[in-house]
Amino acid sequence: MKITKNWVFPLIAVLCFGLFAPGETIQATGSPLNCPVSHKSCEFYHCANAEQPCGKKGYWQDFGIPYCELFVKDEHKFSADSQTWLQEVRLCLQERLRETVDGLRCSEIKPKAIHDHVSCYVDTGFCHLTFPEQLKIMWYLKGALRDFNTWREAGLLHRACQIPYLPQ
Repeated sequence: MKITKNWVFPLIAVLCFGLFAPGETIQATGSPLNCPVSHKSCEFYHCANAEQPCGKKGYWQDFGIPYCELFVKDEHKFSADSQTWLQEVRLCLQERLRETVDGLRCSEIKPKAIHDHVSCYVDTGFCHLTFPEQLKIMWYLKGALRDFNTWREAGLLHRACQIPYLPQ
């Protein structure tokens, strides 16, 4: 019976307490998020938070909802070109997230979402906005710079904008 004691207790511990960091929500969906995307609203992030709750420190509540709502609220303060870009990038980010968060743990969503920002920014024309408008957008994101991943992605975006755009 010594063999039983050696594997039963660890098995019970894993089943009861999990093998994950304290406080980490495991939430992983078996199907893609069934949330509507929109170039004009942030409903996608609220819906995603309801379908895949990750808490106050999770991507939905800590990044997606606050920054989306900030840009929607202040969109009128940007140039016409930037307003168009803000709507296009909002839609791109929501679509990419809806396609890619399937099966991800809460701790994996934020790095994936932040990484998607660069391609969405470039694909929707961030590099073609005037430099003052680019700075204004980055100023709005200044709070996100507390995260190392945001710095890394900002560097990638900077490099992407230095490469001449070649239409395909």
